[in-house]
Amino acid sequence: MMHIVRRPLEIIVLASLLAACGNHGTTTSTPSTLTAIAVKPANSAIAVTADENAIAPGTSAAFRAVGTYSNNVQRDITTSVTWTSSDVTIATISNAPGSQGLATSLMTFGSTTIMATQGSIFGITTLITSTVDSIAVSPASASIAPKTAQQFIALGTLESGNSQDLTTSATWISSDSSVATIGLNSGLATAGTTSGSSMISATYSSVTGTAALISSPVTSIAVSPVSASIANGTTQQFTALGTLTDAAIQSLTTWASWTSSDTGVATISSTDGTKGLVTSVSTGTTFITATFDSVSSPSSTLSVTPAVLSSITITPPSSNIPLGKTQQFAASGTFSGGLKQDISSSVTWNSSKTGVATINNTGLATSLAIGTTDISATLSGKTSNMATFTVTSAALESILVTPVAPTIVISSLNPTQQFTATGVYTDNSLKDLTKSVNWNSSDTSVAKISNTAGSQGLATPVTNGTTTITATFDGVPANPALLTVQF
Repeated sequence: MMHIVRRPLEIIVLASLLAACGNHGTTTSTPSTLTAIAVKPANSAIAVTADENAIAPGTSAAFRAVGTYSNNVQRDITTSVTWTSSDVTIATISNAPGSQGLATSLMTFGSTTIMATQGSIFGITTLITSTVDSIAVSPASASIAPKTAQQFIALGTLESGNSQDLTTSATWISSDSSVATIGLNSGLATAGTTSGSSMISATYSSVTGTAALISSPVTSIAVSPVSASIANGTTQQFTALGTLTDAAIQSLTTWASWTSSDTGVATISSTDGTKGLVTSVSTGTTFITATFDSVSSPSSTLSVTPAVLSSITITPPSSNIPLGKTQQFAASGTFSGGLKQDISSSVTWNSSKTGVATINNTGLATSLAIGTTDISATLSGKTSNMATFTVTSAALESILVTPVAPTIVISSLNPTQQFTATGVYTDNSLKDLTKSVNWNSSDTSVAKISNTAGSQGLATPVTNGTTTITATFDGVPANPALLTVQF
């Protein structure tokens, strides 16, 4: 009989993390000395099979390592660290090229410490394995056209309380393969040419979730937008929605064949990955049509106008974010004739003070230091309005209570337990909040915890049992810790 470990997850804080900078801006910083490693995600649980004799493979969780350097730059160093698992009977973790940081559970319940090491610097987190209590398949029901496909997702609720995507670990079955087939470990259902219904099921470790799939012919197709005007040299995405015989609506953009009546004005892609994307060629008018299974849509009108950019507008015009966070900016171009179009990916972005914030070629600004900078965008000799970007002090994002599952033995020499609360801020910096948080014990008949000056976070046992220890500060709750009291 295997023992199921029931305990919350913990992050073991090893070093103070400095400002989270990223490297998305118009200038490049070269990291100096590595000072800390953070392993993410901090809280993880993965499923194992409940049957000791089963041969189903264990499930996996991907970890990554973020290094902080002495010049405040942060970089993903997942592929350059050495990964280890403290208990390889519970989970292993890969150092193989292409899969570094991928942890795979075995058929043992418990917890293991995942460590990422580079030189003398390391970071760790805790991974637990747990059985699957239930599986929910989504969507719960779907209606699709023949010869199209529907992706189903299997979300498992674990005994530990965590959720895990089991789509590629579950075994999928379609009850009627003439209506639809489904990939054994993919969840991708493909409708055949036969109309009807089939029950889709996903099973992992004897736990099953189900969904209903209906195959129904297309009666009509609507293309959107019905009319559009774009500047020459730019693109426009069209979409196709099909109405099925059972009144269901399905996106047919990736299944339809697309045509443009005048390819000298604009072409439209029928290639996988870019279907429905119009590329303008010259000024003029063309008509866009989508066809699926002998059903064609009404034509949509596309006008291509001369591409003369008159102005650029950035939104939002002003923003305030805490240090360590990012802000997405967008650029809208106004062309001759009054046409407006999103040109965020076409402009050159600029930050007036790259020490405060940098901005990448998609308009994503990354905060680096407290202060204010002006964000602008340039294209074809036109410069936008200046958007004000203010970076404020780092904000409290979460609180970590440690230890997460201690035991007090009343008969011991010192029958108390000191808890610590560590604040994690938006810039990844850490602060001891043990004396600032409000401590609480869910069952004071088992143990009490002090909020008195000089002894904050000190738990005192009362009798046998378990109680949940929590802490809050500025409205931010901490992870719960489970305290066990025994004689």
